[in-house]
Amino acid sequence: MHKYKHHLLSAIFFIALIPSVAIGSLDSMTLISKGDVRYMGFIKVYEAHLYTFEKEDQARILSPEVSKCLKLNYEVGLKPKDFIAGANTVLDRQYPPEHLDLIKPHVDRLHSAYRAVDKGDFYLLCYDADSGLTTLSLNAEKLVSIDSGEFSTAYFGIWLSPDNPLSPALQKQLAGPKD
Repeated sequence: MHKYKHHLLSAIFFIALIPSVAIGSLDSMTLISKGDVRYMGFIKVYEAHLYTFEKEDQARILSPEVSKCLKLNYEVGLKPKDFIAGANTVLDRQYPPEHLDLIKPHVDRLHSAYRAVDKGDFYLLCYDADSGLTTLSLNAEKLVSIDSGEFSTAYFGIWLSPDNPLSPALQKQLAGPKD
């Protein structure tokens, strides 16, 4: 049972992380992949869509040189504490404490912007390589922008990194298998 609770928290977190930079950019971006997160294998929590400007960017998706957007369409309601717990769990297993200390102010700022979601809501998390801004939006309303390519790499890694992602199945659907 504990394993399922962890997956639900992770799924919740994943859903909440979609910035508003993508909202302005999605029209000119290309959907390169999509997947979904399910609780206990059958309850759909959210559907994730990954966008970039070039299909070839998928292999370098976490690079700060690649603009990207992750759109999470929720099928269930979640609270900010669920997103935060899921994100912190994944970041803690992906990075050593020294690295987390460096990005902590940015993570805390993004986490403080989270709001509860209901079925039908969507988060948009976007990174603009030209400006270095990561933007989080909820239902097309910009909540926060953070100026740090390093933060972007770490935060998008929650879903897209091949190393200990939120959901290995979702990571493979979105970014492909680990090399």
